[in-house]
Amino acid sequence: MISLNSITIDPFHEQDHIAVSRLLVNSFQGKFQTLVPLEDDDIANLLIGLWEQDPKSATTQQIVAKENGEVVGTLSLKWKDTRFSDRIKIKTSHPIPYSQLFKQFGYLNVCKLMVGLHFLNYQPKANECYVEHLAVRSSHRNKGIGKQLLSWAIGFANNRSEIDKLTLHVADNNKRAINMYQQMDFDIEQSNYNGIRRLLFKEPIWHYMTWRAPLHPRSSMNEKIY
Repeated sequence: MISLNSITIDPFHEQDHIAVSRLLVNSFQGKFQTLVPLEDDDIANLLIGLWEQDPKSATTQQIVAKENGEVVGTLSLKWKDTRFSDRIKIKTSHPIPYSQLFKQFGYLNVCKLMVGLHFLNYQPKANECYVEHLAVRSSHRNKGIGKQLLSWAIGFANNRSEIDKLTLHVADNNKRAINMYQQMDFDIEQSNYNGIRRLLFKEPIWHYMTWRAPLHPRSSMNEKIY
């Protein structure tokens, strides 16, 4: 039996990159397999090659849930910070050459995954903090880890004066996730048909859900979890 007392919430570090990539494929298996006809291990290795996460970014925050030092959950937030809009951004080189990825996984598979990730991308507006993904290992679901990660995100948003809402997108057929978000005081603000996501992921209806910061002095929820 899994106890939440054995789960720690830690900042994402570069050494977590492979474990988090594999966790995302495990958690969103249906979406990935609909997109590219590869085995889970191959999809995970392709994602490792494509996805870059900067732990020092000023407008993103990735955390991981660990049990005995092993990643069992993750959550990624991003927001718009106008203080850094004029800063020159240096484009770093890609860790793995695309030519190598094309040779290993096939040109079409690499392109399809890149297109899929592009159409899942969302740019938050001012004063908005967006949950880019929330994933829990299949063996650790229904144990409260997802709520623990989301509680951390709510505490994070509640402690930043420039953020007044926390938002996310969820597919209509993911009823369990929708129910959890509603239990955590998220409301469905919009429901939209997306033809491109229907074509790519076989999921046409997506909900945009919002949690709004209460009008009272900000608490320190995120500190309590540590």
